[in-house]
Amino acid sequence: GGSTPNINLLTGANAAGKSTILRMSCVAVIMAQIGCHVPAISATMTPVDRIMSRLGAQDNIFAAQSTFFVELSETKKILSEATPRSLVILDELGRGTSSYDGVAVAQSVLHHVATHIGCLGFFATHYHSLAEEFKGHPEIAPRRMAIHVEPEERRVTFLYKLEEGTAEGSYGMHCAAMCGIPAQVVEKAEEAAREWEH
Repeated sequence: GGSTPNINLLTGANAAGKSTILRMSCVAVIMAQIGCHVPAISATMTPVDRIMSRLGAQDNIFAAQSTFFVELSETKKILSEATPRSLVILDELGRGTSSYDGVAVAQSVLHHVATHIGCLGFFATHYHSLAEEFKGHPEIAPRRMAIHVEPEERRVTFLYKLEEGTAEGSYGMHCAAMCGIPAQVVEKAEEAAREWEH
């Protein structure tokens, strides 16, 4: 790789706009390559040979494939076909299995994509340990979605801005409260989360 990192490791609160940034980036690349105006102040890019993505968690029940199986099948295709000229979008890899397996798979795939394939792309995750793990990796830049948090009211204001750095958390409890989950359920969940952390 060159002097600038190729992979953006994107963390941020639930609903902060991570997936939207990923989709917008893909659309902007397609628009630029077919000669359209790109909605940006400026854009410098090398043509990409393909855009490969792995988004969300869903099963393929009619083919008897679990969520995790589908995730890994799509990831396998990326790992075997992506080139240094590809744009690779990985969103929430490792959701379909236990936390430990999920983190392990995400960490290993991110390492391979950044170190061995050397493609351009985004890796969006709620696994904040990944940001720690890859701190200082020359091919990986930490990015986050900007938010403003009011802890007392459990309220998050989404600023929809991509910025440098790692998010402080996913703010799942804030999100639950904002969705109308009863306060006593959220409080119980916060208690459980604290226990897990210790």
